Amino acid sequence: MGKILQIRVGAWTYNEDEVPAAWPKLSALVWGELDSWGPSGMKHGVTELAGYLVDALRFADIPEETKKQLMPGAQKVAAVLEAMRAALADWDPRRANTLSNELEEALTELEKLAPEELAKKK
Repeated sequence: MGKILQIRVGAWTYNEDEVPAAWPKLSALVWGELDSWGPSGMKHGVTELAGYLVDALRFADIPEETKKQLMPGAQKVAAVLEAMRAALADWDPRRANTLSNELEEALTELEKLAPEELAKKK
């Protein structure tokens, strides 16, 4: 690895259409907000969903009780995402793979908790 150019192991979503299919309520919450003010051409992958989830919950126009119910799960998602990114940066693909599974599981658990009204956010 050079002084300026760094080589890292990476993770990305191969088919972004699978994200709203797997987590429709969370996707509607995040992209319903970001598609209106986020950068044009923004990716809609798993890591982007996980990365913007806490802020989307914080600033969304949804009941305060819903925010309180979902925030612990969203913070868990953010923590697992950060750990996965750290494993990738440390060239530890085996750990990153384990964490990617944990990330998807955390998103799925949060999706189950999310009220159906979130699906109408988009």
